[in-house]
Amino acid sequence: MEAETANEQLLPEFIEHCRSRKLRVTKERRLVFLALSEVGGPATRPVLLQRLVSKGIHAPTLYRTIDAFVSNQIVQPVLRNGESAYELLPPFAHHHHHFHCLSCGAVAALDATDEHLDLKVPGTVLYHQIDAYGICDACL
Repeated sequence: MEAETANEQLLPEFIEHCRSRKLRVTKERRLVFLALSEVGGPATRPVLLQRLVSKGIHAPTLYRTIDAFVSNQIVQPVLRNGESAYELLPPFAHHHHHFHCLSCGAVAALDATDEHLDLKVPGTVLYHQIDAYGICDACL
């Protein structure tokens, strides 16, 4: 129950974020947002659909919602075991990077600061993703 409360506490910020981008806040978008926040990490469309079908969300609605969330900097796509997954961006989740095990396919979050990341980009960075690849301790 405590996790639901924490996830629902993100709703006002989500609503404000959507409104500032002229994105309608529908019941379906709220449900998808809450499902993403409950997963707590990258989630594939099939995983999200499995969680949401009992709430009346079907594949086309989920796919359109995810696309709208990507376009409006609510989620970012993440490659997980060769499959696209989606995770919340800040301010809805803490900023982190990913470690991918090339042996077992596990993906772990790497907490990192960007204080020393000096990128020369020809524009404004809205968000970024850094992935490290190697062999996890369990596989070694």
